[in-house]
Parts: sequence; C-alpha cells; structure tokens
Amino acid sequence: MLEKIKEIPKEIINHWKTPPEGKYIPYKEFASYSIGGIGVNTINSLFGYVALNANCLLIGSAYGIQPTHLAWLNIIMGIINLIKAPFISMLIDNTNSKYGKFRPYLLYTGVPTAVLLCFMAFIPNDINYVAKVAVIGVTYACLMVFQALYAQAFTSLAQVLTPNGEERTGLLSVSMFIYSLGPSIVNMLLPIFATLTGGMTEFKTYRVFFPIFSIIGIALSIMTFKGTEEKIVVSKDYVAKVKFSEGFKQVAKNKYFWLINAYSILGALKYGIGSILGWYCIYQIQSDAMLGVMNTVIGTASVPLMLLAPLLAKKLGKRNVIIWTNLIRAILCVVMFFTMNNTVVFFVFLYLATVTMGGDSVVTTSMTAEIFDYQQWKTGVRLEGFITQFGAMLTTFVGMFTGFIVPYFYELYGLKNDYTVLYDPAVRTPIFNILIITTIISCVLCVIPMFFYNLGEKDHQKIIEELKERVNE
Repeated sequence: MLEKIKEIPKEIINHWKTPPEGKYIPYKEFASYSIGGIGVNTINSLFGYVALNANCLLIGSAYGIQPTHLAWLNIIMGIINLIKAPFISMLIDNTNSKYGKFRPYLLYTGVPTAVLLCFMAFIPNDINYVAKVAVIGVTYACLMVFQALYAQAFTSLAQVLTPNGEERTGLLSVSMFIYSLGPSIVNMLLPIFATLTGGMTEFKTYRVFFPIFSIIGIALSIMTFKGTEEKIVVSKDYVAKVKFSEGFKQVAKNKYFWLINAYSILGALKYGIGSILGWYCIYQIQSDAMLGVMNTVIGTASVPLMLLAPLLAKKLGKRNVIIWTNLIRAILCVVMFFTMNNTVVFFVFLYLATVTMGGDSVVTTSMTAEIFDYQQWKTGVRLEGFITQFGAMLTTFVGMFTGFIVPYFYELYGLKNDYTVLYDPAVRTPIFNILIITTIISCVLCVIPMFFYNLGEKDHQKIIEELKERVNE
C-alpha cells in the first residue's frame, strides 16, 4: 500500500498529458474538469438560494411569498420546462461544433446564469405583492433555462470524457469530491458573512455576496471548457442529426431510461430533511453563524461514500449501492423523528443520513452514462440530449403535482407569508415532522424500480466492446 502511494506523484507526472494504457483521461484533463467544476458548481449552488420554495430564506422569509403561491409558480415553471425540454434535447443532440456537444454551452450559458442569479436578489420588495411574484416568476423562468443548460453541459461532459465505465466512475467519484468544494465554501461562508450584513433573511447579504461568488465561479469554469475533450465511440464520419419524433420513439423503447427516471421521481422527496437545517438554525437555535458551521460539517458527510463509490460499485454493483443507501437513510430518518429537541443527537443523525446519499450522484450519473451507451448500442444513435431532457420532462410533470404536498402541510400548520411564525415550536415542529416523514416514504419507494434494473457492469463492458468493433468495421 505504501509503495503504491509513493508511486502516485510519478504516475501523475508520466501521464499528465497522455492517459495511462487502456484509459482515456490524462491527469491534466482530470484536473481541468475537477477544478473548473468548482466554479461551475459555485454558480449552481447559488441557484439553490433562489429556489421557489418556502424553505428558501431569500424567496420565502425575505420576500415573504406564500408557500402555496410558490407551489403555483412551480406549476408554471413546470409547464415551461415541458415546453422547452424537446427543443433543448434537439439542440444538444444536433450540436456538431468543433468543441463537441456539451463544452460550447459552458461558454454560452454561464454568464447569463450568473447575471440572472444576481438580479433575483435586487427585485424591489416594496412593490405590489402580485407584481413582485410576477417579476420573481419571469426572472426565475429565464434563469431556469440558462442554468439547466449550464448544469447539464457540465454533468454530461463527464459522461463523454471516457467510454470506460470503471474509469468514468472513478472520475465522477474524485471530481465530485473536488468540485463539491464550491458549494461547500459558499454554504459555509455565506451564512457567516451574513452576520455582517444583517443575516440570511436580509437582502443586503445576497446583493453583496452573489456577485462576488458569481465572478469567481465563471472565471474557474473556463478551465473546464479549455482543458477537456469529448470522446465518444463513433465513426469519424458520424454527424449528430436527430429528428424530434424519431428521438422520442427511440428513447421510449429504452427500459433503463424508464427505470432510472422512476427512481428519480419516487425519490423526489427524499432530500426533504436537508431543507430542515436552515430553518432549524435560523428559527430554532437562532444562529446564522451556526448555519454556516453546520453547512460546512454536513457538507463533509457526502465525502466518504463519494470516494468509496467506485469500490462499492465494483464490489456490490451500482444498483445494490442505490438500494442499500436509500434504505439506511430511511432508518436514520426514523431516529431523527424522535430526537427533534435534542440538537446534538438530531444533527448527528442528520449527518449520518446525509452520508448515505454521498455516492448517489456518482452512481446514478455513471448509470445514466451507461444508458447512453446502451441506447447507442441498440439504435446506433447517441441521444444524450433526448434521454436527459425527456427524463426532466417526466420528473417535472410529476413534480407539478407532488410539489403541493409539502406546501399544503406548511399552510395547514400556520405558515403563510409571515415566516416569523417558525419561531413558535407549535408551528415549527409539525412542519419538521412532515419533512422527515416524506423523506422516509420517498427513500423506501424509490428503490422499487431498482429491483428491475439488470444492466450490470459486465453487460456494459460487452456493449462498449461491441461499439468499438462497429467503429473499426
């Protein structure tokens, strides 16, 4: 083991510009994707601070938008998503630029995303309530389009840097650990700096720090664009040209597409306990600084499984990793339900429950990439855009209805447009209970489709080998 560790610097130097034998990603490209990703995900993390839900301290507590009104706004955003998804899928799958299918959008959409994010904090709060909701909605709709393309360009890029499934999982594991530093830094510093600008429910906090984080994020993201190269196993004369109707028919026949999206849909509420943290710190223990500290501590929870994901996926299989981590998360949430008033114990189990989700993104992203390869193997066409966007359409459509579940209970227990009621345990506690219960139910339900998912690692390896044979024919 010690000898292997000593060999790492030499390995990096020898393969800085050329990949090791049998692999596709040199260390320079690995670093460009990972470090540049810190910037991309710094921008994406700010998107979470303007989310159209009551848990958002800016949109909810500061602007004072009623939970059900936010749910209706999400319905409108869902309709817009359904309309735009086919166009974005065709846009991506018909992109034939010299930079590839995804890298160009890191340039085209990054700056608009950052500008719109900053503008969300500068909407006047003293205008008519209906006008305020309308301006927030229009701005968010524009932001949603640019940010979705920006985020997908970065995520999908990792899926085409190598056709080697094991190498891809390794890339995702380490790079996610590195680029998660962006959100971790934002989530740590923003609440702490907020003590200088009036707190997390004050507009000045976002108007000062959003632009600073945005500039840093865009500057770093250029590294990913400049330092990576897309590698898809296709013939040299392959040209991406996919009609909407044909793309839809092809994807609809892909059973793994349906299973992975059923997993996402049923698991939509499994992150509910994560939204408790902000309210718990602001309204229960009443400390903005503690929110910064706990954001940092909880942020480290994803690291162990994120780094262990390749090993676990190799030993247990990706499907089994997903099943077990979700079921364990459900069990830990049961304990949280009974420890609400014990801050230390509650935070410990929140941390442990977050640990279980650390490898989720690594594994599901890797599985999605394998679904892309399966689609190409089965039909002869690469359909990353269609698969991703049709998946987004499905989750959006279902979310338009499930998005009312939690806001309904918020208002049932007394939370409307005056968020100071959360200082009252009689209002706050049942709301926290609902978030925990919905998380438990979602964790259990989402594993059901995985029992029918049988595209294993060996199956994918055979697919890649056959695709290579086709290219060489």
